[in-house]
Parts: sequence; C-alpha cells; structure tokens
Amino acid sequence: MKKRSHVVYLTNIPAPYRERMHEMLANNPDFDYSVIYCSATEPNRQWTFDKGRYKTIYLSGKSNTLVHNNINVVKHLQECNPDVVISTGFNPTMLYGFFWCLLNGRKFIPFTDGTLQSEMSLTRVHKWVRKMVFSRAPSFIGASLGSIDLYKSYHVKEDKIFRSCLCIENDQFVVKVQEDKKYDLMFSGQLIDRKMPFFFVEVARQMKARIPALRLLILGDGPLRKEMLEKLDEYQICYDYPGFVQPKDLPQFYLQSKVFMFPTKNDPWGVVANEACAAGMPVITCGNAGVANDLIIHDHNGYVLPLQETVWADHACELLTNETLYQRLSANSMQAVNPFNSTAATKGIIDAVNFSTNN
Repeated sequence: MKKRSHVVYLTNIPAPYRERMHEMLANNPDFDYSVIYCSATEPNRQWTFDKGRYKTIYLSGKSNTLVHNNINVVKHLQECNPDVVISTGFNPTMLYGFFWCLLNGRKFIPFTDGTLQSEMSLTRVHKWVRKMVFSRAPSFIGASLGSIDLYKSYHVKEDKIFRSCLCIENDQFVVKVQEDKKYDLMFSGQLIDRKMPFFFVEVARQMKARIPALRLLILGDGPLRKEMLEKLDEYQICYDYPGFVQPKDLPQFYLQSKVFMFPTKNDPWGVVANEACAAGMPVITCGNAGVANDLIIHDHNGYVLPLQETVWADHACELLTNETLYQRLSANSMQAVNPFNSTAATKGIIDAVNFSTNN
C-alpha cells in the first residue's frame, strides 16, 4: 500500500479564492494536508470570510508588514515533518522552509502567480534566490500562462510545470440574468496608484461626452479615494460608491453592471476579472494584467488594450451601444471563466506533488 504523503502548503495569509481548494486538498485520500500561514492577515487586507475545513497553523496574528520573517516556521515544520512543502513566495519565512527541506531531504515545490511582467524590476539578488530554489525543485506550480513563461525563462523544463489557476466560486455570481442593469461601467480594487483609478476616471470623462447618462459603480478603498471621488464630482459623472465590499456581498454589485474596467500598472493576475466574467461582464484590461491573453482574450470576452484613455473610451462606448456585440462578449465571458475553478486549481497541485514524489 502506497504511503500517504504529508504535504504542507506555506503561504502568506488566508485568501477567499483559495479556501475551497484547501478543503479539496485536505479531502484528497493520498495526502495528509495542512497549511502554514505566515500571519492571519496583512495591513492592506480588509476582507472577512468563512474559513475552510482543513488543518492550519498561524505563525502570527495580524502582520504589520508584507515581508514575513518568522524563524518559528522551522519549529512547526520539524513538528509536522512533511514529505513535501509547497511555498507561494520567497520572503524570509518561506526561504527558511526551503532550507529546512534541503537539510532534511524533503521536496520543496515553488508556487508563483508572478509573470515576466510582474517580476521585471527584480534585483539581481532576487533573481539569484529564485535560481537557487528552482535548481533544486522537483516540480513547479504556476497560476497562469504568464507564470509558466516565467519558469521557462529560468530554463525550467515544461514537463515539470503544473498549473493551479486562481479562481473564485463561479456559481455564486450566476444568479438570474438582469436585463436592466443599473451601471454602465464598474471598477473594483484598491484605490492606489498601481490600480490606476484616475485613468478609469478620465476614460469615464471622455465617455460621458458621448453617453451623457453614463453611470459608474466603484468598489474598494485606499488613500486615493477622496481625490478620485472629487474628480468624478468635478466632471459631474454619476456614480455610486459603496466603499469596500466583503467577498460574500460582491455578486449583487457585479450583476448590476455592464462593462468591467481593469487598468493596472502591474498585476500578476487579477481575480476581479474572474468575478466580472462569472457575472457575464465583458472586461477591458491591458497587457500589464496577468489575466490578459489568458482569461481575457481580445475581442472574445473583452479587450486587451494599450493604456490610452481614448482607445478605452472608444471600445467601451461601442460595447454599450452595440447590443449584438455586447451579448456576444458577455456570453463568452461566462464560458471563458468556467475552466477557472477549484477543481482545476486542486488538480494542478495534486499533479505537481505526485510528479515530485515519483521522480
């Protein structure tokens, strides 16, 4: 009888879009599975959600930094004594996990949602650390096509790379189709410079000249909130701003909106695009988002455009005034997001673990 592998998943904090996957892995008959979290939450996270049923260890409570450095992970690994450690990053805590595996002859599997675009500005030291880890890893897990390309840039062989997609519970967003939607454009995300809220505002300003009754929905919070809303008031653009919305309440807002805009300076993925697609919304984004040319395909379920306000305004206006075009992209969005689910995410991890323990 084959010995059950003990797998530890080492990551930053709990996230709503990974809870179902952890539950499914915990129920896998071939594994003993547990998750070590660096902390319970981080300073830039406001979400609350129901946690899944699986074994967990928290190294600390709320963290005051995004760079986790907790040597106590070694003690917990010693107690758990796993056969395989899956790590979702390269912060000091996770590197302690790597060296523990190295010293104890255990398998260490890197898991990244990074892309060539998102890691373009890494220093030589950061790249050296990745090369050191990758040279000793038996298998690799990536969240996207961009992650797979990133591994290949480090000369990782394709047969060692497995995909565990970022996903949501799609069926939570599929209620009944709302014919009379309240909002023309939607933005959801942290109101910070990287998410480009002012680009969104300027696109809306150009659109208002052609669609005077344009109405926006804005979800999220951050340091740019006051200035963003003041700009919308200055331009006399109608909008609703519920603020930060908890994950369980998101579907009702997405289902009231027609077109989702996702500008960004740098996003390894963008789960907001999954949410928009599940609600049947065409998504307009740019090449800086990991979802571009992966979940979001140009002229299929949205547009991947250069960050030029007029170009975005033109495409959004066409969507809002051409019902045939809108219905085609809307239907394609719901279809495109279906393969991005917890079953697929779970399978990628199981396959990576099985490959590492059999080779």
